[in-house]
Amino acid sequence: MNRFQTILFFLTFITILSACNNSGKNKQKGMLFTSGGRTSEVLVVMNNQNWKRIAGDTVRNTLGAVPEWQAVPEPEYMISHISKVQFGTVYQKFRNILIIEFKPEFKKAKILVKHNVWSKPQTVVKIKAPDMKSFLKIYSETYVQIMDIYHRNELKRIANAYKGMKVKTLGNKLKNKFAIDMVFPKGFFIATNGADFMWIRRPTRDIEEGVFIYTYPYTDTSNFNYHRIIAIRDSITKKYIPGPIDNSYMKVSSVFPPMHTITEFKKNYATEVRSWWDVKGYAMGGPFISYTFVDTVANRMMCIDGYIKAPRKDKRDLMLHLEAIFSTFEFVNKEPEKKN
Repeated sequence: MNRFQTILFFLTFITILSACNNSGKNKQKGMLFTSGGRTSEVLVVMNNQNWKRIAGDTVRNTLGAVPEWQAVPEPEYMISHISKVQFGTVYQKFRNILIIEFKPEFKKAKILVKHNVWSKPQTVVKIKAPDMKSFLKIYSETYVQIMDIYHRNELKRIANAYKGMKVKTLGNKLKNKFAIDMVFPKGFFIATNGADFMWIRRPTRDIEEGVFIYTYPYTDTSNFNYHRIIAIRDSITKKYIPGPIDNSYMKVSSVFPPMHTITEFKKNYATEVRSWWDVKGYAMGGPFISYTFVDTVANRMMCIDGYIKAPRKDKRDLMLHLEAIFSTFEFVNKEPEKKN
């Protein structure tokens, strides 16, 4: 299920979805603490007895699962646990919090989602259930959406940090070439600027983050077929992204089946592809994510593709950095939408 669909699903199945900027107590103070916690960490507040039983096992097996697109065992989220008694001021500053309460007086299981309650940016998901059966039912129906809410909170935090480090000259070149804007932080530069193609990268001694942006003519709906998207990607990287030895080049790995889904990217119908790249004739590889959609003004396909090269390094949070950059994407100089 893609993220656009999960949001709709979430609104259908959650009994109560309550979003607020901050609590009344914090409004009186007029300020919020800056949230803490590690990237991709969720603090679970639940009594110790239930944490050691099926409720805890269920949370660990979902939030802590390894995504299918990952070729290395990195869980989606790191999980920390405390009891409600321990949930004091220090822990209230965590960025992503899941509070689970069991009380017989609750008439039915409910979920509440609040933002910026004790700190900012912060997402607090609270599940109230009268018994274990009702908890397991509502959690099994909504845990994907809960994870998506935490994911969007992480992307928002990273993207906001990047806005203060934006490479403005790079943004200007994107506007002139593609009529788009994206926030790339310091260290990124244009490595290759070809016809209908741009390679933007940030290499360091141990890690390389890279983004491809390219366009090609729109023909029909087959442009959204992931086989075709991969074939076009391979033709692009063969032309522009050479490997370290003669006749080598980046390509989509044939070892790891690609994860693909129809989704929405910045209000555009799109195909998302997650997989691994490698180099023909050379032992090298890493994860990538791409979104392919239509630029309706120019009547062309556009692809935003990000990859990581980080041998012997964890890659989950590095991929979040690329997704945060993607989240800042917008068309510029675009014709205004017609009103009905």
